[in-house]
This record gives sequence, C-alpha cells and structure tokens, in this order.
Amino acid sequence: MPRLILSRAAAAGIDPNRLAREAGMPSWLLADKTARVPSDYYPKLWELLEHTTGDPNSTLRVVGGYRVGELGLFDYLISTADTLGEGLEVVGPYVGSVSSNFRMDPGEQTETESTFNLYMINAEGRGRDLSIQSSLGILVSRIRQMTGRPIDPVRVAFAQRAPARHDAFTEHFGTATLDFGAPVDSMTYRLADFELPHVTADPMLAAVLRRYAAAMPPPPPRATEWPDRVAGVLEQLIDDAEPALDQVARRLFTSSRTLQRRLAESGTSWKLEVERARKRHLEQPAPAGVDRLGAPR
Repeated sequence: MPRLILSRAAAAGIDPNRLAREAGMPSWLLADKTARVPSDYYPKLWELLEHTTGDPNSTLRVVGGYRVGELGLFDYLISTADTLGEGLEVVGPYVGSVSSNFRMDPGEQTETESTFNLYMINAEGRGRDLSIQSSLGILVSRIRQMTGRPIDPVRVAFAQRAPARHDAFTEHFGTATLDFGAPVDSMTYRLADFELPHVTADPMLAAVLRRYAAAMPPPPPRATEWPDRVAGVLEQLIDDAEPALDQVARRLFTSSRTLQRRLAESGTSWKLEVERARKRHLEQPAPAGVDRLGAPR
C-alpha cells in the first residue's frame, strides 16, 4: 500500500525516494520489492503527498486512478469471486494479506442495506483521515471495476471533520450520502447490488488464491487497548463523584473527542464503559465490617 502512494508520487513528478526518506523509510526497504512495509509509514506518506502537492484532495485523486490488481493478492482474492457479495465476504478474513493495520467488520444490517465498518489500528490525525479516505475510495473503485457498472454506495460515513468543500468526495463517491464526524468510518451498499456478477470472476483461480491466503498471518484482532486503559482509570475514580469524560481523557493524555472516537472504533462507548466500571465496583467484595456504601456494619 505505501508503494501505491510512491508510484503515484513518481507519476506526478515527485521524487518517490525523497518522499520515502521524509517518511522515515530506510533505503533497503525501498529496494526490496517483496518486503512487508511497517504500517506506520502508510499514513505518513499520505500526509507528505498532500503537503508536497498542496492539494487537500490528493488522496481521492490517487484512488480515483486505482486499477484492480495494484494491491496484488488482496485484489485478486476479491475480484475472482463470482459475485459482489461473495467478493466482499473475502475482505474481512483476508485483509491481513495487504495490511496489518485495518479491519473491516459487518455493521448495521437492514432488509435492504448492509453496512461495513472500517477500523484502523495504528494512526492518528490527518494521516488517519487520509488513510481511511483511500481505503473506502479504493473499495468503491474496485467494486465498479469488478462489476463493470458505475455503482455508488448508499452512504459513506467518515469520523473526520467535514472538509471545507465536498466536491472531490462527491465526484468519487457519486450519489452516496456523505456523513462527517461519525462515530465509526463505514460504507453502506444495497443488498440487491450483492447479487451482481463479477466480470472478473475466475472460480478456479479463486480457489487456489484462497488456499494460499489462508496460510498467511490472520488480520489483527480489533483494538482493545483503549477500553482497557479507560477501565483502568475508571477503577481509580469510580469511588468519587460521577467520573467526567474530560477528566479521564486528560489522564490518558488525549482529548475527549479522540477518546470517544477510540472507544467507538473498539465497539463501545463512554457511557457503556462507565456503566461497566460501576457494575464491576459494586460486584467487588466490601472490606470486612463495611457495607457496599461504606457504612460500618
């Protein structure tokens, strides 16, 4: 995935070696075309590309030119499936073949629509926003190419703040409703679209590739670090008055907004974590001679 960015930088007349050095990538890593690139370089490269071009829409312009096959095994695992639905089922189990920094899990399902939630394990700030844009943008481009149809999602939700202008988002995501400041990054498609056949289907090749991919390391588990850290702080504060979100955020050296986003990415919320902490506190045995409310007995 970092090499995709570097190839686009070169096509735009930007020295990819300089961009890689500024991101901290060692020269030997650039020379070895088979090496797995550490995931923290990816968001850094998107930020550097945006800064170098001076174009806040550089990421969406890059993914607009993406072609199926550029991400190797992962692309072919999806594109060789018979239908769009079957191809999307491959994303979750095999995303580790292209990145150890993402998860895509099922979200809300209705009788007519299906939502996929995208989680990024290791990234912050603008680099994270651009990485999410690229992943959701590539998914849309891939679906259009595999089905041979100009399919637009129903909705696309971004945790990032709304940009000053939406033109580039509308151009890429088409008629989809765009939501910014959402608790989780996600994309929603119509269930009817899942029945569409792939013009790239190849059942025999699909079987071979899936056997190969199954031998690769699995994708990382969803991050639990933030709920665990919040639980640790709440354990210290729960005896006091109602713990405040900003108080816990300060102890974890982050902002209230970021903390809420991290909890949402981990499938929980501030309110739920406070309720769990209070329940754990009440279930703890009281010291001898003292009732649960602290009064002698």
